[in-house]
Amino acid sequence: MIKKNYRSEIDGLRALAVLPVVFYHAGFELFSGGYVGVDVFFVISGYLITSIILRELNDNTFSLKSFYERRARRILPALTFIIIVSSFFAFIFLTKSELVGYFQSVKAVLLFFSNFYFWKSTPYFKADADLEPLLHTWSLSIEEQFYIVFPITLLFLYKFYKNKIFVFFILVFFSSLFICQFLASKTGGTLNFYFTLSRAWELALGSICAYILIYKKLSFSESFKNFISIIGFVLIFISVFYFDKETLYPSINTLIPTIGTTLIILFASSESLIKKLLSTKILVGLGLISYSLYLWHQPLLAFGRIAFENFSNEKKYALLFLSIILALFSYEFIEKLFRHKNRINIYQFVKVCSVSFILIILFSQININFFSKKNSTEITLAKLLVNKEAIYSVKMDERRFVKNRIIYETLSPNILVVGSSRVRSTPKKGQDLKLLNLSVSGASIEDQIAITEMALEKFNPQKIILGADPWLFNKKNNQIRWKSISKEYQRSLSNIKQMERNDEILKDNNLIKDYNGYEKILDNFYNLFNVRKLDYDLDNNKIKNLKRNVILRNGKIVYGSREIQKDIKPKLIDYSMNQFEFSKDKYEIYKQFIYYIKTIHKKDVILLLSPYHYTSYKLTLKKIPYYLEMEKKFEKLSEDLNIKIIGSYNPLKIKCEEKEFVDHMHPKESCMIKIINQIN
Repeated sequence: MIKKNYRSEIDGLRALAVLPVVFYHAGFELFSGGYVGVDVFFVISGYLITSIILRELNDNTFSLKSFYERRARRILPALTFIIIVSSFFAFIFLTKSELVGYFQSVKAVLLFFSNFYFWKSTPYFKADADLEPLLHTWSLSIEEQFYIVFPITLLFLYKFYKNKIFVFFILVFFSSLFICQFLASKTGGTLNFYFTLSRAWELALGSICAYILIYKKLSFSESFKNFISIIGFVLIFISVFYFDKETLYPSINTLIPTIGTTLIILFASSESLIKKLLSTKILVGLGLISYSLYLWHQPLLAFGRIAFENFSNEKKYALLFLSIILALFSYEFIEKLFRHKNRINIYQFVKVCSVSFILIILFSQININFFSKKNSTEITLAKLLVNKEAIYSVKMDERRFVKNRIIYETLSPNILVVGSSRVRSTPKKGQDLKLLNLSVSGASIEDQIAITEMALEKFNPQKIILGADPWLFNKKNNQIRWKSISKEYQRSLSNIKQMERNDEILKDNNLIKDYNGYEKILDNFYNLFNVRKLDYDLDNNKIKNLKRNVILRNGKIVYGSREIQKDIKPKLIDYSMNQFEFSKDKYEIYKQFIYYIKTIHKKDVILLLSPYHYTSYKLTLKKIPYYLEMEKKFEKLSEDLNIKIIGSYNPLKIKCEEKEFVDHMHPKESCMIKIINQIN
């Protein structure tokens, strides 16, 4: 039965939205801007939901209860089913640390805030994003938030300010677009990409379309409508094939695909070429299963990338074909089933959804607790590295890994290195020194303070080398990963402020606990099915020519071939420095921290300025010359505290050649040796 006011071209437009997203997530370079398909979806959603509500309000048949029931039947069953299936595969392919992140994302999805979860954990355009099975649900959360708030708002406006509804849509459009553009230019993009208020204007654009088509009459010739709808199609086409990861997005640029979608919705009349194209059976069919296809493709691609070291196009095609098959299945046997009230009544539906949600959230929390505290990747790897020369570097919480390294390590180092990934290539045997590297990616002042104080509680080195990265004193560095060791930081900071070692940093660890019944089941299940148990027996003779990164016993990282760039192109060095504001407070805390190490721990402190690749460094100085200022700050700090400073951000001062870099900001071991030799 064809629904009243049904427009087949809208289902075709859904296909036009979902296919670029799928191909983009598959990694096909041709679809470099395929992510704009989500924006097309937002406009379509705004149009359809507003059309439904306004027509029912006009007919005096609108019911909030009925609206929420329809939306829940449309979204929740397929989403829940795919989460259950994905969770089983998560146990097969994910490490313990990755399982923790996965089940945290499951909770976020079911509680409708996964966009905020991924804002905190996973920048959309970073390489690691491809490994997140539920990353794509960020857009569902925005739509769900829209579905919760919008009908109540529209009902209120219709009753009391009916003649102001269109003005309201316009106001939301412009104010949200302003927020979007402002955040795009000020925050570097991650918050803006996932933020509901940065996306509301796209939904409002769809609402504007609905209002115009219901209350206004577009008196244009068929030839004009045909021409305008073709322009709309071309705008979407341009966005899909010409945008890429470097495009500032979302921003004013997003108007291109969204206006394109608007033109199709408004002007694709029955006689237009675009109407006929989008109404073809194959596009309408893909549009009908677009929701299920959208849900299935990302978990399959993410698990595929994890399972296959060589994720070839053939494997991608196979997984995309499987996505379509599974989408057809879930559309026919999940979506259709739960939409029919005469087959599953409201009481049965609520009962099934409630029980499913509660059980999945409880199961997720159990896994989070078990694999983050008692049986984590970080603990497993730390214990493993005590007895091995090297291990593979896997996705994990580096701060917790370093904490557990300190707890379980039996080495007696003379030198501790604490900094960011830019000092992870310190040599394993420089000057016959016994050196232990406890650095973490993007280390902040908080990281350095907590890790150093934990390490000095365990070890008794002669020297502490601190990585003097330029972002340490940047008020806007946006580094928040240190919060996973926030308790350790607070205890360390308390000691520093009191200039006494009053508080033990590693107390209350309780790392060794017996497993209870359900935890034993989880552990056995994981050990039975998981293909990445981390029992990698590597030694120094086996770490050559590997694709993946390796961590040596002394904490040094050996970069895999996939990480090393053979031809390093000049690139602006903006890591944690895309916005800069010098923080006097951070500077004073760091100064006090070093003084505390010297006077209370009685250790020698050395500041290490790790160099950048020269062409990128030279380019950066022309546009954001903060790096020279920061190097001078560290030189002044060393002078005031009478401590040694080695290295420089400028590789020419150290005589590091271009071939001695992994990429534009990470020096290789051969370059670091030249710096470490300055110690003596």
